[in-house]
Amino acid sequence: MRTVRRAAFAALVAMAAAPASADQVADLIAGTIKECRGCDLQGANFKKANLAGVDLTGANLTDATFHRANLREAILTDVTAVETNFNVADLTLAQLGGGDFTRAFFYAAQMSGVDLSEANLTDARMQTSRLTSAKLPGAMLDRALLMESVANNADFSGTSMNRTNLTGAHLSRGTFEGATISFAGFVQAKAGRAIFDGAKIAHTDFYGADLRRASVAGATLIGNRFTTAAAGGVDFEQATMNGNFMVNGQQQN
Repeated sequence: MRTVRRAAFAALVAMAAAPASADQVADLIAGTIKECRGCDLQGANFKKANLAGVDLTGANLTDATFHRANLREAILTDVTAVETNFNVADLTLAQLGGGDFTRAFFYAAQMSGVDLSEANLTDARMQTSRLTSAKLPGAMLDRALLMESVANNADFSGTSMNRTNLTGAHLSRGTFEGATISFAGFVQAKAGRAIFDGAKIAHTDFYGADLRRASVAGATLIGNRFTTAAAGGVDFEQATMNGNFMVNGQQQN
């Protein structure tokens, strides 16, 4: 009998809790509440919602939709946002540090000044996103797509970029200090004055990239392609190099 009562009580609790998430979503959209730390918002629809400054620290946002939402200065620290849709959202100056954004979508998102420190962006889709002055130190960007993104003055120091695609990206004065970059694509990227000091870069394609006055002091460059790249002012002698295809198309001995 006691077991039956416990089961019935648990069922009542589950029934009572079920609409709570819906209420939280409605309240967040209405602006009635500005904080939902640790909430389970999996699958929630925030399309075009005004969530500027909202605090969702530690929330579960997996499969949620923030398409065209206003998340300026929002706090999404340590969230779980696997396969979440942030396409065309405004994340200017938002805090996303430590979050899990595996396979998330940020196509054409406004992310200037965003903090993505130590975030997991594995397989994220970030084409044409604006990441000007973004902070990504220690982030995981393996297999992420950042083609045609604008990330001038962004901090990619200590990031992992395995098979990351930055074709045509704007990376001027970006910092890649200490990053691990392998089998990545910087084809025709605009990375003038970028800093690659101490980075480990292997089998990466810089074909036609603008690397003028970039710094590679202390970097290890192995098996990369710099063919037709603009590399005026780059002192490759400050790097440890082996087997690279240089600007003239010839491979190092």
